[in-house]
Amino acid sequence: MASKPSNLIYGVNDKPPVLATLLLGVQHIFVMSSTIILPVVLIREIGGTFAEIKSVVSFSMIAAGLGTVLQALGKGIVGSGYLVPNLCGPSYLAVSLQAAWLGGLPLMRGMTIIAGIFEAAFSRIVHKIKFLFPTEITGLVVLMVAVKLIPLGASKFVGIVIPGDAIKPLYVVVSGLTLMTMAGLNIWSKGKIKLYCVLIGMVVGYALSVLTGILTLENFDYVFKDPLFAMPGIKGTYLQLKFSWQLVIPFLIVSLCGSLKSFGNLITAQKINTEGWKEPDMKNVENGLFADSLSVISSGVLGGMATDTSASNVGMSLATGATSRMIAFAAGILFIFLGFFPKIASIITIMPSPVMGAMLIFVASFMVLAGFQIILSRKLNTRRIFIIGVSFIFGISVDILPGLYASIPDCLRSVFGSSLTFSTMLAIILNQIFSIGARREAVE
Repeated sequence: MASKPSNLIYGVNDKPPVLATLLLGVQHIFVMSSTIILPVVLIREIGGTFAEIKSVVSFSMIAAGLGTVLQALGKGIVGSGYLVPNLCGPSYLAVSLQAAWLGGLPLMRGMTIIAGIFEAAFSRIVHKIKFLFPTEITGLVVLMVAVKLIPLGASKFVGIVIPGDAIKPLYVVVSGLTLMTMAGLNIWSKGKIKLYCVLIGMVVGYALSVLTGILTLENFDYVFKDPLFAMPGIKGTYLQLKFSWQLVIPFLIVSLCGSLKSFGNLITAQKINTEGWKEPDMKNVENGLFADSLSVISSGVLGGMATDTSASNVGMSLATGATSRMIAFAAGILFIFLGFFPKIASIITIMPSPVMGAMLIFVASFMVLAGFQIILSRKLNTRRIFIIGVSFIFGISVDILPGLYASIPDCLRSVFGSSLTFSTMLAIILNQIFSIGARREAVE
């Protein structure tokens, strides 16, 4: 068994005290809740009812909690055994909305199941295509997972909702103080306070948001109106499934994108928890992807929005030095619990933008450096420099210049619309092309 890295307070196999486990679990569910607004947006866009919103949100939380627990199990072919929580997958929003427009929630559910089945099948062959992911490309995947967090984190940090909006100085002040609280506790605190730096920072951020009027009584209306306990809707369309051949390709492409993101998150978890990490354990990745696929399938079966593994949570586990799988069990079970207690869940879902922005910037900082460390762990020759450099440049161009690939055919839109997917695909292709000469030299 690999030794625990010295920077970890609680390693993957450690068992923190019960209170610490619960507090760390709560800290993670705040991060897991950062995308719970997505199913709300989806249902509102198709003109759904308030009852449908509550039901889809509850089922999404239950599926994400279940996926978090399954991921931490690490039993047989299910789960990596690491703290890699699930949340509502942002990459699934566009295709889920398309399905909901065409055939309502039953079609969205049916296509989500198809996407989960595809990821399950993909997970079974990952170890056979290990040659496509040498160490430097693995590092690029981890780096681009972090890069995906930057636009969202930076926009929330400065209070911008739509490109072109003016920066809100008040948001910057609250975000800055929240981020400094998290970073300051992480750098200068003694003992185990570092474990709770994100949670303490979020409490400070919530308090500042209330004092400055960013978080108002109107925001708390959702908390007051929601019942303390409620069973998610299980009648009518919630028990129906539909499928559409025209949506198969878009959902499979998005599923592949989600699988690549999870690939990067799982590799990061391996590196965080393994002293002297050198290369990915592909069998472990395979089992982790299978657990993620079960979470996606359960989202469709229950009636929620598709889930995905969370890079933010992985980054936070590195930042706090707590990666115990017991924390994953606590976070997953608590998230399932919140699916039945909407009043408590609402407190989390009204998270102010400055708090969310500070949190995302905080965890992305660790993820970016983890990606660079993996890339630089292998000696870079000219061939590898071009593979990583060209792939990173064109990948990040997707985020820097959003309209650059607007004329791309619809069938390729999902690939060129994601910096992670585009850079990874390009790196794999370039690696195979540039390896031709290297193979010839090896043979000669």
